[in-house]
Amino acid sequence: MKKHIYFFIIFLFPCIISAQIAPQKDFSDKAALLDQQRADAFLKVPLIFNGDNYDLKYHRFHWFIDPDTLFIRGEVTSYFTTTKASVNQLTFDFSSIMNIDSIKYHSSSIAYSLTASNTLILYLPAALPINQLDSVSIYYNGNPPQGSGFGSFNKDFHNGTPVIWTLSEPFGAKDWWPCKNNLSDKIDSIDIYVTTPQQYSSASNGMLVSEITQSSFKTAHWKHRYPIAAYLIAVAVTNYHSFSIYAHNAADSIQILNYVFPEDSANAHTYTPDVVQSMELFDSLFITYPFVKERYGMTEFKWGGGMEHQTMTFLINFGFELMTHELAHQWVGDMITCGNWHDIWLNEGFATYWTGLSYQYLLNDYYWPLWKRLQINNITSSPDGSVYCTDTTNVNSIFDGRLSYAKGAMVLHMLRWTIGDSAFFAGFKNYLTNPNRAYHYACSSDFIAEMENASEKSLTEFFNDWLYGQGYPVYTISCTFNTTDNNIHITIDQTQSNSSVSFFEMPIPLKFKDATHDTIIVFDNTFSGQQYTVDPGFRPDSIIFDPEQWIVTTNDTVMMNINEYPEMQNISVYPNPVSDYLNIKLSGLSAQDAGVYDITGKLICSAYQINSLGILQFNMKNLSSGIYFLKALIDDKFLIKKITKL
Repeated sequence: MKKHIYFFIIFLFPCIISAQIAPQKDFSDKAALLDQQRADAFLKVPLIFNGDNYDLKYHRFHWFIDPDTLFIRGEVTSYFTTTKASVNQLTFDFSSIMNIDSIKYHSSSIAYSLTASNTLILYLPAALPINQLDSVSIYYNGNPPQGSGFGSFNKDFHNGTPVIWTLSEPFGAKDWWPCKNNLSDKIDSIDIYVTTPQQYSSASNGMLVSEITQSSFKTAHWKHRYPIAAYLIAVAVTNYHSFSIYAHNAADSIQILNYVFPEDSANAHTYTPDVVQSMELFDSLFITYPFVKERYGMTEFKWGGGMEHQTMTFLINFGFELMTHELAHQWVGDMITCGNWHDIWLNEGFATYWTGLSYQYLLNDYYWPLWKRLQINNITSSPDGSVYCTDTTNVNSIFDGRLSYAKGAMVLHMLRWTIGDSAFFAGFKNYLTNPNRAYHYACSSDFIAEMENASEKSLTEFFNDWLYGQGYPVYTISCTFNTTDNNIHITIDQTQSNSSVSFFEMPIPLKFKDATHDTIIVFDNTFSGQQYTVDPGFRPDSIIFDPEQWIVTTNDTVMMNINEYPEMQNISVYPNPVSDYLNIKLSGLSAQDAGVYDITGKLICSAYQINSLGILQFNMKNLSSGIYFLKALIDDKFLIKKITKL
């Protein structure tokens, strides 16, 4: 047995904290539902991902957008390098209902076709050799499709003023610009030029280089020099009010540029600074904001949640949890993006846990216990389901608030508990800075490898149980005291909510306390029925399972067996094992309460007194064979016995 003893004092900080900051009971479920609705529009039709013979290097966008009309006119110039020999066609993902004006290659028009399956095929005049750097320009216009759920190019109104914004995750970029709409090829850099009527402003990715007004139109130039996935490119246009706040790291300050509806500007000025402390926290716990050479920004829009567009998050409001979750995605989701939808937890679970960390390290730890309890309650509301998404054709499976978000977050929490803070944060930093993954795509095995290297231990068992397996453990812990010393004999029994996992190997923390002492002892639990003997240094009057909520579990029972006290030595419990009736002979003592419980802590049957000698009897005939626990309150002391039913 491994034993670690921790001593700690809890200080309570009385404070008044705005409801804008408190964690929401159903935040993950709401966020997941919105993501499901958005993705549903794209997964209803067969997806064909194009462009496997070239690697994108650069896009230059010229867009004309007037929020009065659901319409876009665009020119997209794409620089690419061929990855195969004899490339005579290029394919892009593009909506078949959009209009192509022309396609230019070396300043000359070339032939093309736009298929019903949303594939744009460009026919080059001559085949290109492998590793050839080249470019094409596509001129187009149209009313992007709206489809079911949420469209990717949207029009709405705020305070009577029109607003257009884009939201392309997972496959919506092709609705409004010709792209490579997959999880394999990030664009190395982009320039975006947005022309609008002069009364409007545009928000987009990267740095705002210039805004030039000519005649009655305004053109904004946005420049971004970091690799970016197609679905993270975005633009929004309306009569925005803009302002900046600043976060600070060890080397410099980071601009946070905000675009908000004028009618909400006072509220925005009040609450957007809350995100500064989260950015500075993530900088200190992990690595510096990954787009530090440019800036971060937040743009208000009319969709029901938030979207982590790279360097420019779009938000429905300025709630602390929403702002922090989308900010976290700049590291986990944007800089490193899940390389397939099976591993969506690398985006959503990670951002959810980083939001939890903000509750731990900020706000005097005020909401941290509540945040953990909300996640655990959500996860254990159903007995099955894996964090790893096995069905990527089902948006409910990909964007599952209970699994991809909440349980994904708590897998990280339990990993941290299992390997310790030092290895956990070191492994995370290595994951974020590894040049094979930083600003690229990753899968679960990449993250697991970094955590194994940092902890110097195999984590196969842990991830097989918690990432790929389903369900969670339920614990029954029985504790028996010696009468001559402080030794406590402990037995830890475990059942599983789903049969896909035979046993969850975990370090189990128990808190022992009396009126003047408390200590936490951690038990390395590797099989059900495992027994331990410990001396906490005093005789505790209570034992608390997992007091800091490290483990995803529910309905756990801790039973203190004090039948070895001298005054209880004459109590008889018989027969054990039992097949029909279980008897308790009290020998003159008085029983205030008694019952038989199953291993989940559920009361199965109650006792009744059958004669003047004080014998209590339980009818066990109809119970299934297995392990039960007798719990009785006798002369204000608890008697707890493990009972085997034949």
